[in-house]
Amino acid sequence: MKQFKYNIVAVFGMLICGFGFAQQSVPVYESYFISEKMLINPSFAGDSEDVKAKVYHRQQWKDIDNGPETTVASVHGNIIDRVGLGMYFAADQNGNTKVNSLNLAAAYHIPIGEPGVRQDGQFSFGTSLSFSGFRFGGVTEIPNDPLYDGETNVFIPYINFGGSVQYKGWMAGVSVLDLALAYNEPMVNELEPSPVYFYGMAGKKLRLAESFELEPVLMYRFNKDERKQLDANLRAKFFSGNNAFWAGANYRHDMSGDQSEGLSISPMLGAELGRLNFGFAYNIGLTDIATEGGDGWSISLGYDIDNFFKPGKPTIEE
Repeated sequence: MKQFKYNIVAVFGMLICGFGFAQQSVPVYESYFISEKMLINPSFAGDSEDVKAKVYHRQQWKDIDNGPETTVASVHGNIIDRVGLGMYFAADQNGNTKVNSLNLAAAYHIPIGEPGVRQDGQFSFGTSLSFSGFRFGGVTEIPNDPLYDGETNVFIPYINFGGSVQYKGWMAGVSVLDLALAYNEPMVNELEPSPVYFYGMAGKKLRLAESFELEPVLMYRFNKDERKQLDANLRAKFFSGNNAFWAGANYRHDMSGDQSEGLSISPMLGAELGRLNFGFAYNIGLTDIATEGGDGWSISLGYDIDNFFKPGKPTIEE
């Protein structure tokens, strides 16, 4: 009975939280401070001076066997003057459903201020192509489960668009993700390959003292199936020479349909030690599904490589 309950939780989890075949977007938006903004907005590809490499892993509902897990490896940098390029590979698994995605991004950055100098800020526009392979298969204890009846493999290309502005500590961006370029017909159980998602985000770095900074960030996303979610983030950052240490939290709220409920609270910790950076988030679920499946966690490890392309100095002054 307990295993049957966990199977029910897993199936509903795919439909409610966006993992599995009906969702291509990498599910990292509630861990914004430890992942890369490029994952949800291609205009952030190459938005800084260094070439940034990062590995990110997320596990949801740790008490469920074969529960949702996502691993992402990304790299991006400013390549030629105002042009930024980036890419990431993502492996997502939820029970018997697996998705592997390769994303290639390009962005164009327009300086704000003196020509050729980006110390004040920049406007950015970007696009990316995602190539996703979906695999459905395995067995289930739920009789005649249409989600896992046999094995299915599907390949779908997507295109994504984004725009953003950064100016003296302010940041705002909008993006449209998961526009399927092929296989627009329902794949399994009359579900579309991926609902198009719209993202909006805004934040401000508040330098309250020479060695202390606060950064609030709001993020809102919705899709054509009327799924609406709001993320509120706050981070406190302490500077010590070339190093920095930070602590923060995320609150995630769902406003889909006629319902409105809190989904999770995620305390976060991180550090920047020279060019090395890492972060950790613990996801505390607030829903009945999370009560059955347990909490989750995310971790990231990154390294900022000195830009061997040397296109200029695009770093945004805070």
